[in-house]
Amino acid sequence: MTETRYSTMDLADCESFYHETVVPTMETDGLDPTAETPTYTWLNGQFPGFVKHLQRRFDLSPGQFYDEIGVPEATTTSGSFDFLSVNTQRAIEGYLEELSTRRGRADATIDTRRSILRRYAKVYTNIHDTKDLLAPLENPDERVAEMDRVAATFDALDQLDDALTTLASRRKYVQDTRQFYKHLVMFGNAAYNPLADLEIRFGWDRTPSWDNKALDRTAVQRLYGAASELRDRFIVVACCGWGLRPSEVASLHIRQLNLDPDDDSHPYIEFGDGERKNGPGTVALLAGLETVERRIETLADPEWSGYLLPSPSAATGHLTAETVRRRFKSVAEAADVTVDGDTPTPKTGRRFWYTTYGAAVRRVAERFEDVAAEQGSASAQVVLDNYLSESEARSHRRAEMRETLAGLFVE
Repeated sequence: MTETRYSTMDLADCESFYHETVVPTMETDGLDPTAETPTYTWLNGQFPGFVKHLQRRFDLSPGQFYDEIGVPEATTTSGSFDFLSVNTQRAIEGYLEELSTRRGRADATIDTRRSILRRYAKVYTNIHDTKDLLAPLENPDERVAEMDRVAATFDALDQLDDALTTLASRRKYVQDTRQFYKHLVMFGNAAYNPLADLEIRFGWDRTPSWDNKALDRTAVQRLYGAASELRDRFIVVACCGWGLRPSEVASLHIRQLNLDPDDDSHPYIEFGDGERKNGPGTVALLAGLETVERRIETLADPEWSGYLLPSPSAATGHLTAETVRRRFKSVAEAADVTVDGDTPTPKTGRRFWYTTYGAAVRRVAERFEDVAAEQGSASAQVVLDNYLSESEARSHRRAEMRETLAGLFVE
């Protein structure tokens, strides 16, 4: 297909092109269109004109385009390890089951670990032409050769996978993969861990410079003011006023909201088992209530699915986390807000919430310093921990936080 042909394609044509041309090419290259989307590097290498057309005509990156057309679609085979030997499949599934049932990891954590191991195993099998990842681990004499095979796999991953773009992400990828091998060693299914000291070999062992940038109050106010659509104002509130992750914002459903509790407590979000990766199962809604109520009023319809960010084209019924990130960044650009020169993301909004909450907790503790002195306690925190019930301490923290956030989300 020529550059001229690309230029005539509307979004529906682009979607057809993806399914009719890109997907078969993915399958030829050993990629699984039912479980993954191609990286920017792969797509640009195969169809550079198509990538340029997405950027010029629709202002979409490949990742944003995948969100728009809802790929990959959820299927029962998505994330499977059926390209591996039966013993290797059982070993990986057994490890993931152990994480879920005995270690109590959230479903989101299991899904992330499954995705990482599947990608690693897929590249390993393609490079080394084997379906069995276990056989070399049984013989200690294979240790050096297997470490070389693993290193070659990570060489390829580093080139192919868009997730490995920072030192921190590379280290996290290695650590998550190493845990699987550690599990095999622990239960006697491997004589050694071939990922031992892999970071040293790649020069990834230095301490990463973690990104701790956060928005401030003025920037959050500007974001909310610049959001021209109620959908985007809701995203700003959910990220900055409630401290939710993009995935939690994207999938938020009305059944999770309790806006009028019977016990006169603050309105809150309640997450079910496996719906939240880390953190408490409930989140108090201390700001932005008018925004969410208006959002619900706008969506209320007999055909409404209940998602606060519905998407009729997505298999899940709601927007993706990537779309939430893109909308947040678009609002930031419209507001001309930056953090250390960069366009802020939902992560910087979430950090605003945590920074603000931490300051509120410290102020509550300061109010009990006199009580601590009278009790002979080492600090006010001791009073909060030992002399107030958890509900009383939580009430003090929430009242302080609510006062701090007051007036932040006002049109």
